[in-house]
Amino acid sequence: MDDLINPAPYIEHTLLRPTATAGDIEKLCAEAREFGFAGVCVPPGHVPLSRRLLEGTPVKVITVVGFPLGFEPTEIKVAQVELYTDLGAQEVDMVLNLSLVKSGALSEALSEVEEIVRAAEPVPVKVILECGYLTDREKKELARRLPETGAAYLKTSTGFGPGGATVEDVRLLREASGGRVRIKAAGGIRTLDQALALLSAGAERLGTSSGADIAREFLARRENKALPEVEIFVDGACLGNPGPGGFAAILRAGGRERVLRGGEPETTNNRMEIRAAVEALKALRRPCRVRIYTDSRYLLSGAREWLSRWEKNGFRTSDGKPVKNRDLWEELARLLRAHRVEWVWVEGHAGHPENERCDRLAREEARKWRNSSSA
Repeated sequence: MDDLINPAPYIEHTLLRPTATAGDIEKLCAEAREFGFAGVCVPPGHVPLSRRLLEGTPVKVITVVGFPLGFEPTEIKVAQVELYTDLGAQEVDMVLNLSLVKSGALSEALSEVEEIVRAAEPVPVKVILECGYLTDREKKELARRLPETGAAYLKTSTGFGPGGATVEDVRLLREASGGRVRIKAAGGIRTLDQALALLSAGAERLGTSSGADIAREFLARRENKALPEVEIFVDGACLGNPGPGGFAAILRAGGRERVLRGGEPETTNNRMEIRAAVEALKALRRPCRVRIYTDSRYLLSGAREWLSRWEKNGFRTSDGKPVKNRDLWEELARLLRAHRVEWVWVEGHAGHPENERCDRLAREEARKWRNSSSA
């Protein structure tokens, strides 16, 4: 553990959610000060507030230009960078015009970067490549030529595109650029192990909205305190579907057990399955290594397969409709970032003791709600 790298000085604590409030920014900046992050990356409108909150600290205030698609005319991007630096941005991340790159107009794309770098001086500019849209050949050519523009960093992705940061992309960009420009990895970085792997591959900045969780996980490991291990058994039930429903969760850790239960007067079985997991994770007061047992294919597939895609798509389906039970899925996604979770499938009504017990408790809760509504 002595050689464990502290990722905090490399992290740009990021909040680019369109619904971010002033209170959210205050929390982001407080965490950046607490953990000693390299910077905070915030929407342009929150730059002045962030500068005030971080005054007197080494934490940089960073914002984005041409975000997240990069197809604005050069004049617009130049005007943006001039305005944002006047507002107090100390670094800017600009999105490369991929339309020009894909059209074979690479020189024009590079000229745009040069104009923005000049307009931003002396503020450093990071160029977001959105690697998920590029071939390896395109990545190598961009990494070879972008250092000539004066860009300070190449950044792997916006986090809104088809792929996040990978060790392979960081290595490729590092090698192809010949070390003439720094590399920022961004997109989907949620765990300490991911952060350490990207730093080891050559990244010198990490853009992530999970910075506080990663920092806490590092501190737990550095103090030679293994993450507490917790077993959670969950189940949900609904009478009528929709109708009155209940959920139950059994938490076990260190030889102790806690039972959570509750319900709603009008709900669905799927909502109760998700809520059981949400309430159980909310009860954990520090990052943990968690094993969750469920008999719900919906919950299991959602957590293992669908959730990362939904997050990238703003919790909308491929046809643009809101994901069902979006509120609970969003909360579950937030909670999963704080813990290392393994999902375990158990067959329902097959004699598994804890599953049978959760099922019984969930049905009891559902009956309580049915009886209370009919009283």
